[in-house]
Amino acid sequence: MRDWVAEFYKKQNDWLGVYLGPVSEDDHRRAQRLQDLAELNGKKRVLELGGGGGQTALAIAQLGHEVDMVELLESSANWAKELAEQQAQSRLQIIQADFYDWEGPENYYDLICYFDSFGIGSDLEQKELLQKMYNWLAPDGLIVIEVGASWYWSGQAWGQEYDFELGIRRHEFDPIGCRLIDKWWLKNSPEEVYQQSLRCYTPADFELLLENIPLKISKLQTGPAFDEEQNIVQEQADWVDCMTYFVCLQKES
Repeated sequence: MRDWVAEFYKKQNDWLGVYLGPVSEDDHRRAQRLQDLAELNGKKRVLELGGGGGQTALAIAQLGHEVDMVELLESSANWAKELAEQQAQSRLQIIQADFYDWEGPENYYDLICYFDSFGIGSDLEQKELLQKMYNWLAPDGLIVIEVGASWYWSGQAWGQEYDFELGIRRHEFDPIGCRLIDKWWLKNSPEEVYQQSLRCYTPADFELLLENIPLKISKLQTGPAFDEEQNIVQEQADWVDCMTYFVCLQKES
């Protein structure tokens, strides 16, 4: 099911340089939100999965943490290394790998985070990833995952199109698979469509993924919403309006 991943994210880089920018204020806000949500005190060992160009990972490292970042694309991983070299005082290690296959250290990380793209695989693949995250997590550690809100996307993603200068982006929803379908194409090549497919969950559905994995949900927090009238993103929304939400997981005692 994940055969589209590398090609889709590579096209985002080729067309828009999506993951090849500097560390932004949004990255710093995300890092601070993570620190507050996880209630981090002192230096921690942090793992970010699917870190893109390393902007958020570097922002986390600048808060004083030791950060490892796993990224699939060579272009994004190389950009992250350039950013890390510009900030010599920050401890950031970039690992180019598919984190579904990566064999990380066991019982090591105080915090594991995964933003934006949880759900790229099937439910079985997501369960396998959660088991791996359990293995990497320190006994008293915390996992923070950003999850697509099924109630939002099932009501919104029915053919809306967005113009991004070079091309068009279209949102659709698969009600059987409960997946957001995000299609991109260039205006001069409308027949060449690239898409990502993200499984969305309610918290109850997400909890079903934890069957036979000794992890428990310790906290839930709403994510952002898009205000169409003002054309802005609200950082934290009500449950009815949020596009994503954050699940915090701990090992069962």
